[in-house]
Amino acid sequence: MTRYRIDPALLLLWTQVARAGNLHVAAEGLFLTQPAISHRLKQLQERAGEPLYRRARHGIVPTPLGLRLAKMGEKIELALEEAEHLCQSTEGLLRGSVRILASNSNAELLLPGALARFRNAHPGIHLRLTTSNSRQARLHRDEADLVFVEDDLPEPREARWVQECLLSTRIVLLLPAQHPLAATPGPIQLQDLQESTLIWRESGSGIREAVLQAFRELGLFPEIRFELNGLAAIRDGVRAGLGLAFVSATQSSEPSPGLITRELSPRIPHRLAVLYRDPLDRASETLLQHIREAIPALVSSE
Repeated sequence: MTRYRIDPALLLLWTQVARAGNLHVAAEGLFLTQPAISHRLKQLQERAGEPLYRRARHGIVPTPLGLRLAKMGEKIELALEEAEHLCQSTEGLLRGSVRILASNSNAELLLPGALARFRNAHPGIHLRLTTSNSRQARLHRDEADLVFVEDDLPEPREARWVQECLLSTRIVLLLPAQHPLAATPGPIQLQDLQESTLIWRESGSGIREAVLQAFRELGLFPEIRFELNGLAAIRDGVRAGLGLAFVSATQSSEPSPGLITRELSPRIPHRLAVLYRDPLDRASETLLQHIREAIPALVSSE
């Protein structure tokens, strides 16, 4: 029996509809009528053999199959973007695309300034940044050109993969300036924090895993009650009196009214690293070099 390939245009259409979450909204964005959208999705659904979505009160919700097909469509979008940049190459102007997957700490600390300067210097390179946590970044490293993590795991065993440490610093305690521990001389002992309410980063965070490991090595198992994503949320939680938190020493160098940091004992290392396949393409290597050059300014700000 003859089997026909799925039309990539149908996958691209479904990806945009799934992203919109609403047939009417998608139709307006694509300058099509809703019946035309429905007709084309019916073709894809018949080819797939299962429903792509179910209707909800305010739009549609993709089925598991629909989600997988939408992700495939996103890969086609990315491939088309890369092809477009490749075809638009101009003499003397570096072009291409770089897919970046970064842990939250890298996205907060290491990347913003470097990416902004790089974009100004190389407007012909398309950047796509997705933030996650270190654990997820490692799991999905095949989906990116540069993968920024914040842990100290051994280098990947896969051939061609390289792990490069970009910045070695330490983790410190973040607390309100009026907290009793703020006046304690010397570093704060981890065991002295057993009775304190602690605010933790999300599961999979490099900072969280490093601190938990330090506690475990002392035979301590702190309670995990509050988990927040992102440095801004952590700072707001500490400032509001929700608890104490752990941050990178480099992150703590930024002004934060009402908050201070204290050193910890034992010292907990914090390393920001990048994973990539060797050799890198020219666009990715140029971006990575920009980031390397930004490191000294971060170190001097501690």
